[in-house]
Order: sequence, then C-alpha cells, then structure tokens
Amino acid sequence: MNKPRQALILIHGIGEQRPMETLRGFVDGVLDQPPSTSQTEARYYSKPEFLSDNFELRRLVSAGGRDDRTDFYEFYWAHLMPTAAWNKLAGWYWVLMFRRLRDVPRRLVPVWGISWATALLVVGLGLWSSVQYLLGHAVVPTPAAKAPWFLLAVLGFLSALVRSYAGDAAVYFSPAPANIEARQKIRAAGLDLLENVMSSGRYDRIIVVGHSLGSVIGYDVLNLAWQKHFDAVRDQLSAAWARGERPRVEDAAIRAAEAVAKRLRDNSDTSPATLERLAGEWRVVSRAVAEEQARNGFAWPVTDFVTLGSPLTYADMLLARNTVDFTRRTQERELPHCPPARELTGRFSFSHRDVDDKGGEQRATVLHSAAMFAVTGWTNLYFRSFAILYGDFVGGRVSPLFWAGVRDVRVKTRIWGGFLAHTHYWQRDTRDGDPAVAPLPQLRSALDLKRRKAWPPGATAPGDGEAGPTNRVE
Repeated sequence: MNKPRQALILIHGIGEQRPMETLRGFVDGVLDQPPSTSQTEARYYSKPEFLSDNFELRRLVSAGGRDDRTDFYEFYWAHLMPTAAWNKLAGWYWVLMFRRLRDVPRRLVPVWGISWATALLVVGLGLWSSVQYLLGHAVVPTPAAKAPWFLLAVLGFLSALVRSYAGDAAVYFSPAPANIEARQKIRAAGLDLLENVMSSGRYDRIIVVGHSLGSVIGYDVLNLAWQKHFDAVRDQLSAAWARGERPRVEDAAIRAAEAVAKRLRDNSDTSPATLERLAGEWRVVSRAVAEEQARNGFAWPVTDFVTLGSPLTYADMLLARNTVDFTRRTQERELPHCPPARELTGRFSFSHRDVDDKGGEQRATVLHSAAMFAVTGWTNLYFRSFAILYGDFVGGRVSPLFWAGVRDVRVKTRIWGGFLAHTHYWQRDTRDGDPAVAPLPQLRSALDLKRRKAWPPGATAPGDGEAGPTNRVE
C-alpha cells in the first residue's frame, strides 16, 4: 500500500489566465523556488496529471522523500467562462447600483456614490444637449457638450479589458438564465477534480486554495462536495445497521466543539484578544472533530480552506439580495459558516435514525449538511485597502459575515509601494522582511505543508484501496 501524502488544489482568479501559469508562480513562491533551472536546485518537478479532463495541466510535486511530498494541482476554469457580453456586465452592474444605501457594504459606498454621480452626470449632459438641439439652439462644441461622447469613447475603448476581467465576476455571480450553464460547468468540473483527488487513495490531507473569484468557486465546490459526503455518511450508517452491524460512533469531540461554538457566538466581549482566544479554541476542537470523524469511518480529508484576496468580504451583496437575505440563507444553512449554523436544538449535529436488520431503531450523531467548517479550517489573507488603488480592494475580512471561526490575516507588501496588491499574495520581495505581516510567510503558515495529518489508530485514510485505473496517481 502506498503511504498517503498531501495534495493542494489551487483555484485561480479572474482574467485571461493560461493553464499552469498561476500554479507555477504560486509554487515558486511557496516553495521558494530559485530562478535557476538547475536540477540540483529544483524544489519541485512536473508530472502527468490525469485526475482532471484537461490535458493542458500538469501536477507539480515537491522534491523530497516519498513520505514528505505535496502534490500541487490547479483547477483551471477560465476556458469554461464565456466572455461576458457588455449587456451582461452592464446588467450586473446596474443590479449592484440599484441597492439601497443601507444594503451597500461600507467599503463600497464611495464606489456606489461615484457610480451614481457619473451616471447622472452623463445622462444630464446628454439630455441638456438634446433639449438644446430640439429647441433650435446652436449646440456649441464646449467641453461640457463633448463630455458624454468622450465618456462613451473611453468606455468603448476599455470594454474589452473590463469584459475580460469583471465579466467573469458578472457571469459567475449572476444566476440569470443565460449564465446558469457556465456556472454549472465550472462547479461540476471543480467538484469532479476534488472528488477524484479524494478518491485516488493517495492523500490523507487536502488543502484547497482560492484566489480572488477562485475563492468563491472553491467555497461553492467544497459546499457541494460536503453535501455529497453528508449523504454518504447517512447511507453508510443505514447500510451497516441493515446488515446487522453496530458501528460505534463517537461524538464527544462534536459536543465539545458545539460548546465552544456557543461561547464564540454568544460572547458579549468583542475585544480582539477575547475573540482570538475563542477562535483559537475553535480551531483546536474542530481538528479534534475531524479526527473523531475519521475514527468513526467518516473521514473528510479537506483539512484547510485558504482564501486570498477574496470577494467573499462582500458576500452579503454578491451572494444575496441584501444583508437580510444573506442572514436568512445562512440560517437556512444554504451558505455554510464557521462555526457552522446551528439547528433549532442549538447544535450543528443531529441524531440520524434508521431501522436495523431486526426492525429495531438505531441512532448515531452526525454533522449536518452545512457543517463543513466543523472539520475544515478557514484562513483568509487580505491586504487592507485605501482609496481603491492602495492595497487590495477586491479582498478583505470575511469573518464579520462568515463568523469568528474564520482566521483573518492582514498582510502588507512593499511591491509597487503597496498599490494594486491583488496579485501579490505569493510574490517574493526582499523588502517584505517582517514575517508577521509579509504575505509569503503568512501564506506558508496558513498552508502548513510540514504538518502531516496522522490518522488515529485504526482509522482508514479516505479512499484507501479504492483507486481505479483511471485516477491512479504515481
């Protein structure tokens, strides 16, 4: 039997991405790959990748012993995203503009105001010119009269660029009928890759990393995969009872985690020190839940979800109509939180019941369908933004919306003086010397590639012995 190792799946963000371009840059930074191509200095090497249906992709394997390897995969989705037509982008933009001011996130209020001011100015100048012309007045080609046409020319010049970048977000975030096919294909492809990695039988730990829009795709894919895992756990228990088996299902770690989650949510002391202490307790007990689930035979190998420059900081605007709608969807467990949303009983687990081979009732404690983050840690890296151009305006803290179990890590960089930092999370710069705030050290800390997940005695690594000829990894 092959000894298990860990896998990392990177999901790229918006833009005209090329296959493997983002992954190579990411691995170069994380593994500190020197510029030299000397084989003796190489920190990783490239091998075939057959777990996805994209022949443009390769698997990057960290150098070292067989027992200390990380396999890096890229979920490449750009080819599944159609170039957004200008009307789709404009329609999505208008949906965002037509929100009440109280439903606009504070950081977006200036953008919202500028957008409305610009729109009203263009419309006003255009109407004024039209009225002057209809009344028979000579339209003097003043700068004010030319302003609407100048703005339209600028918009036309930038349309291709905007459609290539913001267009991806417009299509993915808008569940309009014309966008459903693209959203479906992207999520299905991501789910296939994750399930193939999970069932390959080679990995006892999986890390999912999402940058920009890729973090939202990763969130959706993990949510779908967990729901299938949730159904499989219940089916597994019911089938065992029907065969006359009585598997022992521990739930002590779940009870401890639910107690910490209750303290975290009901805590009236919102000081940073108290929240960090409780969040630290949550990360410890959630890992204990993952180990307990593995002992029960319900192993979920995705230990960490790492987001970089995530627009989930605006989730109440991008994933819902407003804050009230977002809260409702979280309470209905449509959008998983960390810690997970509780049922009416105040718990994020419940007693699954079914009949056994003798017709008697059996029951066991299982995590509910939105309890993914009871066993998966979430770390979010972000640059603080100012005046849109400084830092990373796209990303930000996600814990205010997805609750305090998310570990938000603010980082700083001197690349480009800190301006337009959205793509600088894994860029190396010798001036970023303070590991407490530099992006790369914090990213390496979040990934923690040296941590080897040891399954408890008697537990079976997920997919062990189930690898088939179509998804075998060497």
